[in-house]
Amino acid sequence: MDKTTDRRKIRTKRLLRKALLELMDEKGLDKVTVRDLTERAEVNRGTFYLHYKDIYDLMDQIKKEIFDGLAAEMSKIVVSDIAKYADKQVPYPPAVHLLQYFRKQYDFFRVILGPNGDIAFPYQIRMFMAKQMHNQVLVHIPNDDSALVPRDYLVAFITSAQLGLLTHWIQSGMSLPEEKVAIIIARIMYKGPIMAAFPEGLWSEAAPSAPFSYPR
Repeated sequence: MDKTTDRRKIRTKRLLRKALLELMDEKGLDKVTVRDLTERAEVNRGTFYLHYKDIYDLMDQIKKEIFDGLAAEMSKIVVSDIAKYADKQVPYPPAVHLLQYFRKQYDFFRVILGPNGDIAFPYQIRMFMAKQMHNQVLVHIPNDDSALVPRDYLVAFITSAQLGLLTHWIQSGMSLPEEKVAIIIARIMYKGPIMAAFPEGLWSEAAPSAPFSYPR
């Protein structure tokens, strides 16, 4: 394949991807037709079928490309290292790189995690997070009644909370810089969702008036 043909192929796929995400955002993947897509992308149907079997094949290929990149960035994160950076109130570099990847693929994540998105993709992200946590941290936590929190509940809470925070960041237009979000995630992860909101020393003053207390 010569360079001209290769560039044309890349451009065609880029146009189809952009058109698919726009249409999916407007009416959901199930309602998008090949005709809708090719008209929006200004690509003929024959060209579409040269590259994809149908709309779902196109989406599957896009998701695979995105998830491969996401998994590559997430695999660089060492959970135990995050605490060191959290104590210093500085962003953990691999977490910043991961967030930069989210920003680079903003058009995809905004749609896929939005109301007309794909519920399977967030689940895939959570399962990958869970695998990373298990390999690095959870394997050291007892998996019996001696644990204060059962492993599966801990995984469900942390992965859901982190994905929820990322989704909020994306849906709010990524208004905060990656470095700030990385510090927020580390702070919540190592201080807990309530105590993370209080400046040092103020939690003890607020605790007596709080409507609940943690069991000891």
